[in-house]
Amino acid sequence: MLKYDREFEADEKTGRRLGPAPAVSRDTSSYELAAIVDFFRRHAKLILFTALTGTLLATIITLSLTKMYTASSTLVFDRNDIRPYEAVIELQKQERDKSAMETEMDLIKSREFLGFVVDDLNLMQDPYFNANLSPDIQQDASSFWGWRWSPRKAQAGPRRVTAGQNVQRPTTLDPVNRDRVITKLAAAISADRKGESLAMTIYVQHPSALYAAEIANGVAADYVVWSTQMKELAAHATVDTLRTQAKDLVQSIAKKEREIADFTMRSDLTFDPRDDVLRARTEQLNQQFTLARVDEAGAWAKYNEAKNVFSMTGIDSAGRVMTSELLSSLRTEQGKLERGRAQLASKFGKNHPQVVEIDAELASNRQVIEGEINRILQELENDAKVATVRVQKFQEEVGRLQKQMQDRNLDEIRRRELERDLLTEQKRYDAVVLRLGTLDPEKDEIKATARIASFAEVPIDPSFPQPGLLIPIGGLASLLLGLVGAMAVEAADGRVRTARTLEAIVNQPTYLSIPDLTATLKQDQTLYRSILADPRSPFARSMRSLCLGWKSQDASKVVMFCSPSANEGKTTCAVGMATVAALNGLRSVILDMDPGPTGATTMIGAPQRPFNLDLVADGATDLTSISAQAPDFPFVHVLTSRLTLQDQERIFGELRRHFDLIVVDTPAADNDDDAIWLASHVDAVFVVAAAERTYEKNLLDLVERLTTSRARIIGSILNFAGIYRQKPIWRTLLDWLKNRLGSWRRTGNLGLQIRRS
Repeated sequence: MLKYDREFEADEKTGRRLGPAPAVSRDTSSYELAAIVDFFRRHAKLILFTALTGTLLATIITLSLTKMYTASSTLVFDRNDIRPYEAVIELQKQERDKSAMETEMDLIKSREFLGFVVDDLNLMQDPYFNANLSPDIQQDASSFWGWRWSPRKAQAGPRRVTAGQNVQRPTTLDPVNRDRVITKLAAAISADRKGESLAMTIYVQHPSALYAAEIANGVAADYVVWSTQMKELAAHATVDTLRTQAKDLVQSIAKKEREIADFTMRSDLTFDPRDDVLRARTEQLNQQFTLARVDEAGAWAKYNEAKNVFSMTGIDSAGRVMTSELLSSLRTEQGKLERGRAQLASKFGKNHPQVVEIDAELASNRQVIEGEINRILQELENDAKVATVRVQKFQEEVGRLQKQMQDRNLDEIRRRELERDLLTEQKRYDAVVLRLGTLDPEKDEIKATARIASFAEVPIDPSFPQPGLLIPIGGLASLLLGLVGAMAVEAADGRVRTARTLEAIVNQPTYLSIPDLTATLKQDQTLYRSILADPRSPFARSMRSLCLGWKSQDASKVVMFCSPSANEGKTTCAVGMATVAALNGLRSVILDMDPGPTGATTMIGAPQRPFNLDLVADGATDLTSISAQAPDFPFVHVLTSRLTLQDQERIFGELRRHFDLIVVDTPAADNDDDAIWLASHVDAVFVVAAAERTYEKNLLDLVERLTTSRARIIGSILNFAGIYRQKPIWRTLLDWLKNRLGSWRRTGNLGLQIRRS
């Protein structure tokens, strides 16, 4: 039958698990009030040193800075900003608004105006603004350091100008230095106003209170003068521009009039329509052309009618449409001859000579009539042709006149364009003359739109530096810097300080947090002897809590204590647990695997008896006979040995048969690896860490190595976790104050008795 020597392995095989449940993961980034107080306690020196040093430096720097005095003068601007030089009438008188006041404040900071102030106040001779001048150093008992800065007096003293006086920029041999003075003055001047007020306050800073007030008044007065001069210059520039425009317009008007006259003459144009001969000739010719067309139509109609009648009816009917004296006489003669022939024919017959003679006369008369008719037709045709030629001549003349009229109209259009240009120039000239008549800076005085409402008062207290403000700010900044430095040190330290951090690394609950109990010990007393002297001492209560926790959560017998490095309280906890267990009736033994000056054997004062574990493993030797006992408390047994290659399972099996609790004290993990390899043979392992001594890296390395060797870590112990306080802190402070008061009273009574004696 297989037997499990380690009880927790048997429990795992049978399904029982009496050990502690897995630890709950906690957030190590959260802090409690105690952790915050502990943080300030650990880094109090750094924070206080940084705060005190920073405050001292702030005090030294504040008291060593040059005192600056601030003087202020006030300007009040008119609500209406009069600008006579504006071309638009609506802009000549405009109410000031917020944007206008902002513009005025920008103008006060402009380099052009500041140059005007530098020249007017002769600030080139002020050593505060001119770095090339060295200030005079005078001793002053009222100063903190016994010295103060005193500006050199200007050679010619401050100058002032009036509104009617022009200040020209002087010719300086050092324009670069003048620009630097302007820059320094711009840094010393500021302007401000409240809400929608038209009052503007000008602030000036200077090391001399008198100079600060004087410069503030000078800046206010110079701005009134400078702004007025700028308006005057704008008005003069406007007048000069208008006069130049008027002169140019006069020349342009004269030139255009000459162009119109020359063009009218070249184009034969008239300004009066009644004097237009071409138009009258055209109208007359149109009338004649109309009559000629009528005559032509009548002539051709008469000719065609006569020709048609003659061709259709002959000469007998042609006389009705053709009239002439010859034709009338011939027709009369023809009638007489026809009547005479008729009489002779009736009397003598047709062949009678007289009848024949009359026929011959009739034929001759007919030929003459026919010739006359042809002549009349020819004459009608000639008259019609003459009328046609006349109509053609009239038509050509009318076309020529129409072409002349068209060219004449184009010339009229061009002349009207020239006249319109002339009218435009005349209107511009009239507008310029009208503005020149209303704007005359030589006659009308341009009034300033600002006035000084309040002169600067000589300041008494400096505005900078202000020790009451700068020193507390420096102290607060130093305190914050100390806190940041403490946080940086805390973040870079990497040491275990709280049980929460220890639990997160070990991944098991922290059984016990033991504070620093050094203050509770008497003189030449150790923690082990405090348990023997007083079972109700703080350390004894802590070890009793450890035993109760071990007994209630884990039934294992072999318990090993290990730590990442030495001097972390591992041996003290091992001895304390074994002692308290023996006091409570358990058979306990300490297996000291690290014999030496700091081992468990030396701590309890027992003699060191090295023994061979082979004898124990073979059963030839009784454990109680070879174990050493403490002289003060003989119930605690100690076995001193080193880790060897014997059968550790049989040795621990033998120890389990004789004792109820076997406490194994191993060397520190950074000195020896015995604890790592021995951990696989014990029932439970306690990881001991010292607050503010154990590094997280070493602790994590130890836990990983123990896990690799299949060690059963059931919990951890945090040593030196703060200072042990039997009373609340407020009660401790109250007792301290009472003691101090009593000491003062005793000292006072003693001094009084000495004086009386």
